[in-house]
Amino acid sequence: MLHTKRTTGCFLHYLSQLQSDVCSSLKEYKPPIIMSPLQTNQKKIERIARVGSWHLDFATGISTWSAETCKIYGIDEQETIHSYEDLEARIHPEDRDKVKNIVAEIRQSKSSSGVQHRILLSNGSIREVYSSIECIVDEEGMATGLFGVAQDVTDIIKTKNDLSRSQENMKLIFDLIPLSIYVRRANGDYIFGNHIFLAHYGITAEELEGKNLKDFIKVPEELVELKRQDALVLASEDKLFVTEFHQKNHEGKNTYWRILKIPFIPVGEAEMAILGIAEDVTMEKERVNKIVEYSETITERNRQLEQFSFKVSHELRGPLTTIMSVSEVVNRMNLTNEDLSLFVEGIRNSVSKMDRVIHELNEIVCAGVVTNYDFIGKVNKEPGV
Repeated sequence: MLHTKRTTGCFLHYLSQLQSDVCSSLKEYKPPIIMSPLQTNQKKIERIARVGSWHLDFATGISTWSAETCKIYGIDEQETIHSYEDLEARIHPEDRDKVKNIVAEIRQSKSSSGVQHRILLSNGSIREVYSSIECIVDEEGMATGLFGVAQDVTDIIKTKNDLSRSQENMKLIFDLIPLSIYVRRANGDYIFGNHIFLAHYGITAEELEGKNLKDFIKVPEELVELKRQDALVLASEDKLFVTEFHQKNHEGKNTYWRILKIPFIPVGEAEMAILGIAEDVTMEKERVNKIVEYSETITERNRQLEQFSFKVSHELRGPLTTIMSVSEVVNRMNLTNEDLSLFVEGIRNSVSKMDRVIHELNEIVCAGVVTNYDFIGKVNKEPGV
């Protein structure tokens, strides 16, 4: 009997120990997570799109994160259970109040909204996240939690910032080029104009926004011609070179431009636009006009100089002919002193006249330009001998 009791006690102790070991093993045992095909695809979608999701239960304060959300926030993908405070703690300090205010508004209004903010990872790096948040409401209209979707937009923001910097650099370059550069849509709306273009019309870059070609061109013929040029470029999809285009600036002064128009599609635009590069050739045009004017003046003066030379040669030949004739008469005739005095006086007048012509001709030659055409008239008016 004693042996039986001892055996029974040992058996019961064994069962007790076995129960303890089983309970301990059950506590440590984590059953494998069996995911349905839909859940597997959802996980793939989140990973490819870099979009994670999370759910917050107001009653428990527990926030459940998807694996991709954990990855975005830089924590272990297996640590999917968190408090909402954990989520807020990882928001960049400068954006934290903004996110808190939006979440409070969503909870109070039982609505949904989105917010872009930065998150601070444990390694000190910063990511840009766009969070779409929706309030969960039960059948009784009570707010029971929040459902959120977090998208990592770091690369998108970086690309956008890089593009913005690139555009700013291009604007800086365009402003350094001493040409008028502009971009105009097919309907005449302006997209861009550099400082020379803006100065021509007397406006700022801000004032250019929303402006159309017709807002600047007040002369109907100019507007028709510019529209014709744009239509030709867009239709042919080829560049157009305009050798000269006359236009008044905002001050009403005449300006002349040499223009190259190129068809191209601007960034962010779906339709083809006009890139215009115009060189101000006003000074060149004025120089050409002055050269033409000088040429015409020189031509006219040469013509007058020829006429002047003809008149002078005629007037010089007149006195010489008189002197030669008188000398011949004196040489052949036996003249009295009275007659001789008369001939000498005629010779003296002719010589005096010839001397005056030569003197005035010398003044003209020294001046280099015929400046007083009245001389011709005076020579013509001199009495003959």
